[in-house]
Amino acid sequence: MYTDVSTDPNTEANALPAADRVYAALRTAIRAGQVSPWDRLTEKSVASEFAVSRTPVRESIARLVAEGLLQRHSNGFGLVLPTPDALGGLYEARLALELQGIRRVAHGPAEYDTDLLAALSTQWQQLRADLPEPAPQMVALDEAFHCSVLEAAGEPALVSVLVHVNDRIRALRMYGYMASDRLALAAEQHLQILDLLKLQKYHDAETAMTEHITSSRHAALARALHKKPAHGFAGTAPTDTVAHWA
Repeated sequence: MYTDVSTDPNTEANALPAADRVYAALRTAIRAGQVSPWDRLTEKSVASEFAVSRTPVRESIARLVAEGLLQRHSNGFGLVLPTPDALGGLYEARLALELQGIRRVAHGPAEYDTDLLAALSTQWQQLRADLPEPAPQMVALDEAFHCSVLEAAGEPALVSVLVHVNDRIRALRMYGYMASDRLALAAEQHLQILDLLKLQKYHDAETAMTEHITSSRHAALARALHKKPAHGFAGTAPTDTVAHWA
């Protein structure tokens, strides 16, 4: 069962209007990869989950639709799946943003936040040594890595743009992490990029980042063309539930 923190009277969330509480919880769950492309959110199911009326649910879903995170289907609301053409443009934007971070340091006075890079290296070394079970939610770890590398380059404005791009491509990326070897490969590639940045081999780091993102783009495009997730999820019936957010 999803835990609504607003039920704790000691939390600031308790003072928020119901529509804001539901909106924040849904948005967080979407960004954490806890809502799959085949889930369907209905006013009834969400209202029941949060013990609120349908009015605040309707308002919160309308905000998420306006932000491009949800779209209406005949049986509820689901994640927005980009078309193959749109996906290509989004990945070009993602690559440009991430390479700009490396180039900012390579060709200017800026320096990387070495403490942040070291923390990322430790995190991904631990993940490589003790890999979690494959799950769609692992995409959130990958997104956090790329945003943190860009942040370490001193590009907070570009991080905000990258988060926006990630919101648009997440639905087609998340099921790549249902493959047992996907997180292991990501860990190896992430650590390679971090090592190159540490050694100030920025040209090689650009090449490694380009190959890493291009590989992800090809996998996401294949799923977009086939209109289904990877590894056995084809034909999975949409679920009318939010109770699986644990």
